[in-house]
Amino acid sequence: MKLYKLEAIRGFAALYVLLHHTIPTDVHIGSFNIWNLFLFGQEAVMLFFLVSGFVINYSFQTSQDKSFRTYFTKRAVRIFAPLSLVYLACYLLESLKIGGLANPQLGDLLMNVFMLQDLVWATPNAIVAGYMGNGPLWSLSYEWWFYMLYFPIATQIAGKQSQNILVFTIAIIAGAIYITHPVFVPRLLMYMAIWWIGVHLSNLYLKQGSIKFPDIKIPGLILSGLIALSLINVYLYWKAGHTPAFGVYPLRETRHFSSALVFLIGAVFWHKAHWVGFDLLLKPFMFIAPISYGIYITHWNLMREATYFSFIENPVLRWFSYLAVVVIFSYLIELVFYPAVRKLIPRKKLGNKAESIHPKKSESVEQAL
Repeated sequence: MKLYKLEAIRGFAALYVLLHHTIPTDVHIGSFNIWNLFLFGQEAVMLFFLVSGFVINYSFQTSQDKSFRTYFTKRAVRIFAPLSLVYLACYLLESLKIGGLANPQLGDLLMNVFMLQDLVWATPNAIVAGYMGNGPLWSLSYEWWFYMLYFPIATQIAGKQSQNILVFTIAIIAGAIYITHPVFVPRLLMYMAIWWIGVHLSNLYLKQGSIKFPDIKIPGLILSGLIALSLINVYLYWKAGHTPAFGVYPLRETRHFSSALVFLIGAVFWHKAHWVGFDLLLKPFMFIAPISYGIYITHWNLMREATYFSFIENPVLRWFSYLAVVVIFSYLIELVFYPAVRKLIPRKKLGNKAESIHPKKSESVEQAL
């Protein structure tokens, strides 16, 4: 699989999530509701997780500098440089709404900086919501802790198979614990199985250049086990007199693991079919990829919940006006501000001098996520 496919998938997923959150629920063509095409925003996030695991491992395994300082600095700058401006934009937009200085919610901001946010309305025992109501930031906390857990596993556990056994075993145990203790830590650890499947696929790609059905047998069984555990949770929830809802706990977890399994099997099928039709369907989205992270972390407050273009009466024109702001702002924080911040970081903290001046393919791939 050429890596441009990952770029295209990432661009597609980011745009899909934006459309999921911003397309009105009552737009029809004839009798067909357009929004029915965009019901699966949470599934698109699971696709992000799989791609992220693949890319981070690919970059790390092919890099020359495998020190924690370099790894941590790259990840921290990549995540927090654009995010810092998003925090500021969220606060300014909230102030604009109320016509004065908003409460900065410093406690919530601090917990977001420490990556403890989650989707509070859909997840039990969430610690804090995304800053200023920025719901999509829930997945960013998972990504960050996946990054932090990846490094000790990849560097301290000898053998890829041993690493897989450790992560997948912990995920199953966490899934079982989650039935009685649905809190952040077991939730994070069981979701890491999805992200680590991306790592596993990346290792296979680096070793043999292709991925076959026998290669995904164990990951498929792990996801099936997590689906079974989540269905037990759904059953107990129902037996307790509650009605499971499609987008919230506990059915939400079933959706996530099921979609990851579908993506895993579908990817191998498509690979065996030589990716027929991929370029036609998804390649155009690779042009969105360089700003996909920006789109993901900005679209909720700058578009979904924004009111600054409320004076535009035409809803279509208003929607595209908000979209233009999201695209421009994402471009600025991704392709202007983030590179500028990177230049301020001492080169020794971002790898050797050659890598800093002429990034290798692996580094450019990593920077994209």
